[in-house]
Amino acid sequence: MTFTTENPVTWQYLEIDSSRRAKIANSRIFVSQLIQEKHAHGWSPEELHFQHPEISLAAIYSALSYYYTYQTEVDAQIEQEQQMIKTLQAELTEIGVGHQTSNFKQRVRQKREEKS
Repeated sequence: MTFTTENPVTWQYLEIDSSRRAKIANSRIFVSQLIQEKHAHGWSPEELHFQHPEISLAAIYSALSYYYTYQTEVDAQIEQEQQMIKTLQAELTEIGVGHQTSNFKQRVRQKREEKS
């Protein structure tokens, strides 16, 4: 993905890593993560701040501004992240690890029966 403009813009409160992923400065929270939370829960900027009190409201607005400026690119990053998660989940299920495996489901059933 290429992020180029004729007049380079600096995003206060954000850092862009070598993979061209924007994150909140001095944190581990990426813009894509905030956007996924916003979409999944319908959270306002104020609610995002409430859920992440370590991030200033100004930084959240900066992240949202960045997202709406580069929405296509960030949405592609989110899709890529989701695909990676699905691939990893499938690989874990294939080797018998995780909550989707029959072994896990069987253990849950046994625990429920023991409680009954």
